[in-house]
Amino acid sequence: MTAFFTILVILLAAFWAWMFGRRVGIGLAVFLGATWLMANAGWLRFGHLPPPIAWLLVPTTIATVVLARRMPVGRIGIGWLIGYQSFRIFVEIFLWWGHREGAVPVQLTWEGRNFDVLTGLTAPLVAWLAAGGKISTTAIRVWNLAGLALLVNVVSVAVLSMPTPFQRFHPTNLFVVEAPFVWLPLFLVQSALFGHVAIFRWAGGVKGLDTGSAA
Repeated sequence: MTAFFTILVILLAAFWAWMFGRRVGIGLAVFLGATWLMANAGWLRFGHLPPPIAWLLVPTTIATVVLARRMPVGRIGIGWLIGYQSFRIFVEIFLWWGHREGAVPVQLTWEGRNFDVLTGLTAPLVAWLAAGGKISTTAIRVWNLAGLALLVNVVSVAVLSMPTPFQRFHPTNLFVVEAPFVWLPLFLVQSALFGHVAIFRWAGGVKGLDTGSAA
C-alpha cells in the first residue's frame, strides 16, 4: 500500500515537472521531501488546535489556486489538462486498499462518503471529447464543477473525521498526518484542485490555454 501510494506521487510529480519544467520539478522534490521529514518526525500529529497540518494545508491551498490562475498550461492543451485528473482513480484505489488494511476510515472510500472516483473515471472520455472539439465549453464547465464538488465533499469529510471538536464522522482520520500519506492532502488533493482552477481559466477564455491534443 505504501509503495503504491509513493509511486503514484512520484509519477504525478514527474508529470508536473514535464508540464512546467525542471524548476517546478526541483521545487516539488524539495516540498515533498520537507513535508515527509516533518510528518516522519511526528510534528504534524494531532494534539492541539489548530492541528499542526493546518499551518501547511492552508497556505498550500492558497498557493495552488494562485499558481493555477497564473502558470502557463497552454503547451499541454485542454485534453491533457482534463485527462490527467484520471490519477484520482488510483487515489481512490489506494484509499480503498488502505481501508482494507485498517489505516483509512471507511467514510473516505467509495464504500462510504467519497465518490471522487467518478471524476477520475470520466476524465479520459471528457478529455478526448474536449481535445477533438466534440463537447461544448458549457459541458466542460459542468463536468469541472461536478468534479470540484466531489473534491470538496471528500475533503470536508476528511476534515470532519479528524480528532478535533468539530469531528462528525468516525472512525477517526489519523493517517493523513503520517509519512508519506501527508502527501495526500498536501500534494494529491492540491493537484486535483490545480486542474479544476486551470480548466475554469480555459473555459473563461484565458489566453495561453489552448484546446491542444490529448494524444
